[in-house]
Amino acid sequence: MIMMSNGLRLRLEHVRIARSALGLRDDFEYLVVLRYPEFFRLVDAKETRNKYIELVEFDPKLATCAIEDARERVYRERGSEAEDIRFSFLIDFLPGFKISKYFRIAMWKWQSLPYWSPYEDVWGYDLRSPEAQKRMEKRAVATIHELLSLTVEKKITLERIAHFQMAMNLPKKLKEFLLQHQGIFYVSTRGNHGKLHTVFLREAYRKGELVEPNDLYLARRKLAEVVLLSPRKARVDRELVGYRRSKLDDEMGQVTRAYLEDACEDFKGGDRVEQGVDDEDGLSSDIGSDVDSANEDDDFDDNVSNEKEIS
Repeated sequence: MIMMSNGLRLRLEHVRIARSALGLRDDFEYLVVLRYPEFFRLVDAKETRNKYIELVEFDPKLATCAIEDARERVYRERGSEAEDIRFSFLIDFLPGFKISKYFRIAMWKWQSLPYWSPYEDVWGYDLRSPEAQKRMEKRAVATIHELLSLTVEKKITLERIAHFQMAMNLPKKLKEFLLQHQGIFYVSTRGNHGKLHTVFLREAYRKGELVEPNDLYLARRKLAEVVLLSPRKARVDRELVGYRRSKLDDEMGQVTRAYLEDACEDFKGGDRVEQGVDDEDGLSSDIGSDVDSANEDDDFDDNVSNEKEIS
């Protein structure tokens, strides 16, 4: 992300807001940024008093987009026949989406249009011409595509993308811009009464699931399944836990009573008082029975009273 930004730096606060989508821990500032000074450094902007994460050195080996890797795989499979996808993106419209003849021609022209990589510095180019503006628009598509590819679940809220708007040269009207490229991105308005917009990378999903799930994504799904358990099943689980706890309490209570009885015998020094239930039989009996526990409590009270009368 920092390699795609202007000046090779991003605001620390903006990265912190998007840390969950990027798979970063809450203490990433200390665990990643400050721990590896050979790659990152924290700087304070005097004019804004904001902290920035700055890249120490640009590594060209890492400046490869996910879409470029996908094209490379197609090149290896199809060879020279894949020359027409040199600057194209994977497009997948919703079922029932009607594509007219003129739309298909415009889409073909846009797919074959060259563009600058999101990792390329464009400040040295003349961006005033209409051709340069078209290339910058396609570059913005590639930048958002790469940003989504860097996330854990290949999705992020539109509001979090807007934090990197200036740093990554993204259009001002992000929602309208993304809706113009519905074959690449999907914008969901579910949540917070339609005020929360989540942007998905279409090619990364099939039937609502990630095509290539990672370990962190699978762990989050399992946690979500536990949280979304039905109330009935959750009640049964609580009953099982309560039963185990009561069973353990009964067992510890019987062990404590046996210990007290032995202590009374040793302190008295007399003959052992006969009990209605053997210690060994009591310990080996069903410790989860409430009736047995109540009977043993009565026996224990009788024994203590008998001992007082004898003494």
